[in-house]
Amino acid sequence: MSKTSLLFGIILLILSSCSAIKDAITVPVTTNLQVDVPITVASVKSANLNDKAVTFYSFTATKVLQVADNVDMTSYINKIKSVDLRGVTVTIATLTGSDQVLTLDLAVTGITGPVFSIANIGATLNNPFSPTISAAVQSQFNLVEAKLVSDRALTITITGTTNNAPLSLTAKLAFDAKFTCAPLN
Repeated sequence: MSKTSLLFGIILLILSSCSAIKDAITVPVTTNLQVDVPITVASVKSANLNDKAVTFYSFTATKVLQVADNVDMTSYINKIKSVDLRGVTVTIATLTGSDQVLTLDLAVTGITGPVFSIANIGATLNNPFSPTISAAVQSQFNLVEAKLVSDRALTITITGTTNNAPLSLTAKLAFDAKFTCAPLN
């Protein structure tokens, strides 16, 4: 083997080692991904088919959560390797008196089914709340994590019912997230 071939082989080995080192260096970033979803509940009644006396009001609201909007993530937005969602806290702001959110489902576009559901939220009852991370919720969180890594954003849709209308509410979401980022890539 000539000296040139040996030198070329050593250079290739060094360059591939540098790439492996760059991939191995990661930075953990723990943050809260926050988004406020405004909800307007119109005074169009929906009756339960089984009991005509029960009346509720339906709502749907959508908002996009952008990872780039989080100050902790601005330097790492294109360097995300993985994310671990450890929980979410939901606060229904401006809910007062006897007004209640009877049902609430949180869904993410591109993921089948709700990420989680809760019932009976009042001004102080279950407000704020954090869903229990059951196996089913963790399974949905895993899909949300993959979506965050690939899209760097989530389109969140909140649907549900209330006992009163008209109402203007805000669902304040705070996802407890730990990102693993590769700053050298």
